[in-house]
Amino acid sequence: MQPKRISHYNITAELGKGSMGVVYEGVPDDGGAAVAIKVFFPDAKLTPEETSTLLERFTREAASLRRVHHENVVEVLEVGCEGELEYIVMEKLAGYNLKDLLAMGTRFTLAETFDTLLQLLAGLAACHRVGIVHRDVKAANVVHAPSGVIKLTDFGIARIVTDQTLSRAGTIVGTPNYMSPEQIRGEDVDPRTDIFSAGVLMYELLTGVKPFDGPDVTAIMYNVTHVHPPSPRFYNSALPEELDGIVYRALAKDADERYATADDLAADLRSLEQALHYRDDTEAVLGALPAAPDVDAAIALGPRANRVANNSVSSSTGAALRKAGLAGLASSPDSIALFGGGIQPGTLYCIDCGMANSADHEFCVRCMRPLLKRDSVDKLALQKAQILSRSKRGDYFFLTCLSIIIVGTLILILFLFFKPMIKP
Repeated sequence: MQPKRISHYNITAELGKGSMGVVYEGVPDDGGAAVAIKVFFPDAKLTPEETSTLLERFTREAASLRRVHHENVVEVLEVGCEGELEYIVMEKLAGYNLKDLLAMGTRFTLAETFDTLLQLLAGLAACHRVGIVHRDVKAANVVHAPSGVIKLTDFGIARIVTDQTLSRAGTIVGTPNYMSPEQIRGEDVDPRTDIFSAGVLMYELLTGVKPFDGPDVTAIMYNVTHVHPPSPRFYNSALPEELDGIVYRALAKDADERYATADDLAADLRSLEQALHYRDDTEAVLGALPAAPDVDAAIALGPRANRVANNSVSSSTGAALRKAGLAGLASSPDSIALFGGGIQPGTLYCIDCGMANSADHEFCVRCMRPLLKRDSVDKLALQKAQILSRSKRGDYFFLTCLSIIIVGTLILILFLFFKPMIKP
C-alpha cells in the first residue's frame, strides 16, 4: 500500500518498483522541487539478524553518500527510518538511463562514449575518495539527463543485498553481465570492481553488444570469469586501434592488472581523445557508430564469436599501449589487428584463450597451446579421406576374395554332390 507521507514529503506517485524496494515521487512541504524517495524492502529470505545488519549498513553507507557532492552522482538529500520503513531521499532525475536508450536503438558515437565515460568515471572517483564502492555500475544505473549530464544512481540497496545473498545457492541479485570476476566469486572487492563494470559499459557503448553474455546466468558468469571478448573493432571497424589496450586493461580478469583508480582510466581515455584530434580522419573516427547487429553473421559464427579476443595492435600504437600498461602487447611482432570489423584472413585465434596469432605460428603466443589452423583441418580431412579410401580398397579386396572363396566352395560342394550321379 502506497504511503501518503514520508518524513516531510507528501507522496504523489509511484515511480518504479523492484525486487529490493519501491521508488516514490515526493513533494516537500515547502513546495520545492519534487524528489525521489526509495523505500527499502529487504530480501524475504534473509534472517532477522541479517536484515538488521543490512539496514544498519544501508543507513551508514547512505549517510556516507550524503558527503559526496558531485555533478555526476545523484544527490542524496536525506536518509531515515519511519516505523519499519527505511528510506533514502534523492534528487529526482530527468532523462533516460543508458539501458533504456540502448533498448530504444540509440547508438553512441565514439565522441559521445568518451564524454559519457569521462563523466561516469569522475562520479566514481568522487565516491571512491570517500570509501564508497558502488558495485552495481551498469547501464540501468547511469542516467543521461537532457542537458547531457551523466548521473550515477542506485547506491546502497542493490549492492548491499547482493553482498549478502551472492553466496546463497541459486540466488543472485541483479544481472551478472557487469559484475567483476572477483565479485562473482564472492571475494572482497575494492574500487577496481567498479572499473571493470565501467569497462563493460564502455564496451557496450562502443559496440552495441555486451562483452559477456549468454543464454543463462551460469553461462554469463562463466564468460565473465574465463572468456576474453573480441576487440571492439570486431563490431565497429572504424574505432581506433589504440582503444583496444584501454578496453582490455579495464576488463582484465585479474584486478591487479586493471586500472588502479577511475582517474587512471579517465586519464588514458582523455589522452586518446586528444590524440585523435590530430589525425586526418578525426571526424570519421570520433563519429564512429557501432553497426546494427548482424543476426545472420552471429548465427553463422555461433559461440566462436564470443571467444575471439584481439589483444594485439600494430607497432604504430606502441606508445599508447605502453602508457596503458600493455607494453608486452605493444612490442609483440606477432600481434595482428582487426581492420575489417570481423575475422580476417591470415589471423588465427586460439580456441583456448582467444588470442590473435599470425598464420605462421604453430603455438599460441599467449598460452603456448597448439593452434588449430584451417589448413590443419584440411590436412586432417585429407588424411581421414585417404585412410578411408585405403580402408575401402582393403574392404573391397577382402570382400572380393571372400566372394571368390564362397563361390568356389559352393561349386566344389555341388560338384561333389552330383559327381556320383554322373555316369562314366
